[in-house]
Amino acid sequence: MTRVQALSLGLLVVAVTVPLANVLTREPPAPLVEAPLVPPPLAQESPRWTTETIRELQPVAPARNDAVSRPLPAMKEYDDALATLGRVVEAWDGDPDNAWAVAHGLLARGSEFRLTTGLAALPHLFAVFAEPRQVGAITLVGFPKERAGVPAESHTDLILKNLSEIGLQPSASFPMGDGTVTAADLYRYTVLKTFLRAAENKSSFADPNDMPWGLQALAAWAPPDGLRWVATDGTPMDLDELTHFVVAVATKESKFMFDAARAGQSFERKGQPLFSYTCGGAHLVQGASYAVARGFGAKDDRKFIAAQGPLLLYRLPIELAIYDDAMKTSRQHHERLLVQRMKFLGHWLETMSKLQILGLFTPDEQQAHSVEGAAQNLVLTVRALADLGTFERLAAIRVEEPQLYLDVVGDAAHAIRGLELALGRQTLPW
Repeated sequence: MTRVQALSLGLLVVAVTVPLANVLTREPPAPLVEAPLVPPPLAQESPRWTTETIRELQPVAPARNDAVSRPLPAMKEYDDALATLGRVVEAWDGDPDNAWAVAHGLLARGSEFRLTTGLAALPHLFAVFAEPRQVGAITLVGFPKERAGVPAESHTDLILKNLSEIGLQPSASFPMGDGTVTAADLYRYTVLKTFLRAAENKSSFADPNDMPWGLQALAAWAPPDGLRWVATDGTPMDLDELTHFVVAVATKESKFMFDAARAGQSFERKGQPLFSYTCGGAHLVQGASYAVARGFGAKDDRKFIAAQGPLLLYRLPIELAIYDDAMKTSRQHHERLLVQRMKFLGHWLETMSKLQILGLFTPDEQQAHSVEGAAQNLVLTVRALADLGTFERLAAIRVEEPQLYLDVVGDAAHAIRGLELALGRQTLPW
């Protein structure tokens, strides 16, 4: 069992070192190889869906639904941390007026998640937040970016991505307005509105940081023969090309880490590209990995994205040290730094677990101990936040520091998802 050392900083106790394998002296991640942005065409082209034919598109849910093959050994400390995080999710992610929070609650708890009012969360999402979307002569359904200043889909297609990840079937129907809509109609709308013209730097996304959720959502329910469409702006699209583009972005933005790892060096956070991505690029890697594992992309994309597994192990002790060194010198920011530490570790476990489930990385004995170290660091971080009273003060934090509030609410859900995936208690449909 990996032992986690801790250092007392006043009233806080935060993990600062883990006796991990020295990843800098082990075999470095695969070298970065530049890949063309456009993959070779499919041997047999699938239908290209349009506004006239989209009703005929039948989304197909994944047949596989797997857990990690090598789960972490059970520990009471994990259960205690999950219980603490669970109370946060039940109290705050179940906010009936916050679609973004509800989507995170569903990710953490699954389709049976209920609001603080006791109502089922899934029907509520559609009944209250979904909106009709007119596409040509037909009406489909979508979700707004926000409502009354409260986030709904702060990242494009976040809700559909989470719904497909918790195993929702495309045929599921929900009340909306005077009638009902299906999850398939949300998928069809997502297909048609998605476009990318990389050469012109134009797309349906705010920027590349916004792409991973939509990519995973599209890949999750894509027909077996592939997915090609003409977007509402007239752009011909192919899910293979979109996947390849996101893989290329993830690889390029990680280049400074690949270079440092191959040179046997560490790195500092100095505004490098990857750190401008949500959650340190975790969603970028997760979305690209999922689409590649589902069979989309170009020939070498699997090799490119598989290199993120060793890279995660390389990043772990370095990024933990960055947070912990900052806490020693910036005592007034301890709470914010602890929340960011929880964000990093929860997303790290989530990403590492998904890479394993998707068959893109298999840790050896030594690397498995590093995964245990990450989980135990998460336990200590949750305990430190609880000791600080952060979870009990969320009502005040919501008013005084709205972004910190959103970080705690969202990252508690991701921490549950990451830890339970690593423990083999949750699964990933793919």
